[in-house]
Amino acid sequence: MTAYSIKELHHLLITKKITPSQIVADAVANLAKHQVLNATVTELVAEAKALALKLDQMPVPSDNYLFAIPYFAKDNFATKGIKTTASSKILENFVPSYESTVTNILKENNSILLGKSALDELGMGGHGLYALTGDVLNPWDLTCITGGSSSGSAALVAAGVVPFALGTDTGDSVRKPAGYCGIVGFKPTYGLISRYGVFPYAPSLDTVGYFTRSVEDSAIVLDYLGQEDHQDATSLKSKEQEYFKNLTPATSKQKFAYLKNAHLLLPPEIKTHFDKLYRQLANQGFTVTGIDFPVDLLKALLPVYMVISFAEAVSSHSMLDGINFGTRVDGDSYEKVMINSRTEGFGHVVKRRYVIGSYAVSKENQTLLFLKAKRVRRLIVAALRTVFQEYDILLLPAASSIAPKINSIKDQILTEAELENYVDDLLVLANLMGNPSLTLPLAFVDKMPIGINVNAAPFADQKVFNASLLIEKMIGIKNTVAPEGGKNNG
Repeated sequence: MTAYSIKELHHLLITKKITPSQIVADAVANLAKHQVLNATVTELVAEAKALALKLDQMPVPSDNYLFAIPYFAKDNFATKGIKTTASSKILENFVPSYESTVTNILKENNSILLGKSALDELGMGGHGLYALTGDVLNPWDLTCITGGSSSGSAALVAAGVVPFALGTDTGDSVRKPAGYCGIVGFKPTYGLISRYGVFPYAPSLDTVGYFTRSVEDSAIVLDYLGQEDHQDATSLKSKEQEYFKNLTPATSKQKFAYLKNAHLLLPPEIKTHFDKLYRQLANQGFTVTGIDFPVDLLKALLPVYMVISFAEAVSSHSMLDGINFGTRVDGDSYEKVMINSRTEGFGHVVKRRYVIGSYAVSKENQTLLFLKAKRVRRLIVAALRTVFQEYDILLLPAASSIAPKINSIKDQILTEAELENYVDDLLVLANLMGNPSLTLPLAFVDKMPIGINVNAAPFADQKVFNASLLIEKMIGIKNTVAPEGGKNNG
């Protein structure tokens, strides 16, 4: 039953063809079938069933699409009285005394939290292989990665366990997993969704996002979550409202662009699907233009992201020292307590990022690395702003390939040439600028999904939804669930 969309489930509830308890029972049964994915940290089955029983006795509000809809929250959203670990050993016993704004909004609308999903530790990772609980497996092929860091949420939506799930996106942590898992992943304009109660990674880049299996559902969710919040200093109010009500396929007045230099780097089996879509758009009267973007700025995307995000992470996580916060490991001095706690509390990926971040913000390196990275970020944003002055929509590949095999990632040693292959870093553009960005399914290659990413200028979230709806209708891939419970290729 949870393979239905939010919109479909709402209609079934309104027409009394199903009850909240039936939805939750189906979700719980589906969750049990998908334990192989290793996508959860905490499951709240008893609590979800109890809430569903209460909702059974309540009238279904016709205007509340999220009433009785089950969901998962990435385990870096604080949930009062519920363990919140950020998939890190240093927080494995942390139970917040406060609630994130986003989960509180969902609670007030009687959505049903089914549990907390696994992530790359503290949001640091792009593969779904660095959670304290282990690898998160792709429901389309258990030998492949989901992408990260919002790996558990992506896997659960793609498997049909829940119709939507919360994530966070600092580099591409919602949109790339969406591409690898054949679902819709949306990162709204920076500040549009409150980050209060969400564990920070890099505050100038962090954005709350989420997964659905259709563009309609994505617009529905933003109608609820896109609220100004004075508890978040970066919260911003948009002039746009009622995204779902205003959802309509983009018209031919809209001008589309793609990055010609990046497009030419795609492998033939991926490139052919983008070429086909561009022809379809042109045949329907849309302007689709391949544009040049400074290659030196594209090659700078990854290093700029790394320097800025790693440096901000060092500051954001400085309290995780076993004294102020986090699981303590004893030592004979406060310095030893901090060293021991952080040594045992963090995984190797996080430690490496802290070392790089500390190096970048050290007194002797700030001008050379951190300040320079911020200046280059400004150049990238300026170039992107020029694109949006002429074009309404920028289309990007969500990734240069289908989801890689887990073993290939774990054995990977990047060469300098591979680091300069910027195609897999393109989604970082939207984090550097803060513009809305949505990934949706484009096609299947070797029975695995590939995604296309849709971008518009900041606060043009409706444009992104409308262009994505147009593409979704053209392609015909909507509300797709991975076959055979993730066991088709495992």
